[in-house]
Amino acid sequence: MRPAFLLTLPLTHFALAAINWDVYEYGVVPTFRWSRSFPDDGTDPGGFHVNCRHEATFHAKQYKLKDLSEPPPAGLAPWRWGIEEFLRGREYVGSWDGVDHKGGEREVVVMEWVDVPVPVRAWIEEQQQQQGGESGGDERRWLFGVFGKPKGEGETVSGTVRPRATGVVEQPGEGGVQQQQEEEVEDKDKIVVFPAGAIYEILPLWVAQGSGCERDFNNLAKYKSQAIDHSVLAWPVDHTKPLRDLGKRDITFKIQAMSVTETEDGKKARLMWEKMHRTIKRNERRQQREEREKAKKEMKEGRVRDEL
Repeated sequence: MRPAFLLTLPLTHFALAAINWDVYEYGVVPTFRWSRSFPDDGTDPGGFHVNCRHEATFHAKQYKLKDLSEPPPAGLAPWRWGIEEFLRGREYVGSWDGVDHKGGEREVVVMEWVDVPVPVRAWIEEQQQQQGGESGGDERRWLFGVFGKPKGEGETVSGTVRPRATGVVEQPGEGGVQQQQEEEVEDKDKIVVFPAGAIYEILPLWVAQGSGCERDFNNLAKYKSQAIDHSVLAWPVDHTKPLRDLGKRDITFKIQAMSVTETEDGKKARLMWEKMHRTIKRNERRQQREEREKAKKEMKEGRVRDEL
């Protein structure tokens, strides 16, 4: 039985095909600002024409932080120290729908690097270069940790890999510090770890390939949290939960995105409501101004209003 206070929630919350009850039970992180911006029944957003619509399903694993010390496949013991170091000092941006289960119950998603779409990989590497590299950016905003896989049994991974295929590291030697080429880590030997809430900032990139509107989906400047003319909308329309009771961590999640333009009827309706809203606000300000002037006049005349 659901909590009684849920009965007071707006009906729109229950119109969704799938409700994430964790939102109500655990709450969301303060920084989560995303909400679904299109209907869940496959219809177009009101007043907008959908130029193209595309979706894709992805396979991943989902762990809780308390799983870090457990060996695979139920845990992430080989990467424990690297993941803990990566998460330390970074703000947790929530799991699905921004949910924060708090403490060891907090969740992270793990994917094979090769299963991440190329536009997303490029964006992650670019962010790592800009925010954690020589540019002096804020590394705390880089929320996708890319790690190499252990090369042998018992080996641990203590840090993330460099964003470029190869890098240069400095080592002391005769005659001073010498430079040595860093060993390349192949894509098949990498994983990426992130809180699910991190994907909302780049949802269109996940479904850009093969969409027919790659130009729009790859342009994050067009990606909006609500529909406006010539914008891109996106949302994780479905995600499963791991069967933890069976020791499984596998999940799938589906992302849908669309490129929309405002219809003529939609524009007329929007302008009408905007005009009505401005009129209401103008009348409210005029009424408040008149009430203030009346109060000043009464005070100036020395009259005391009888509130009874």
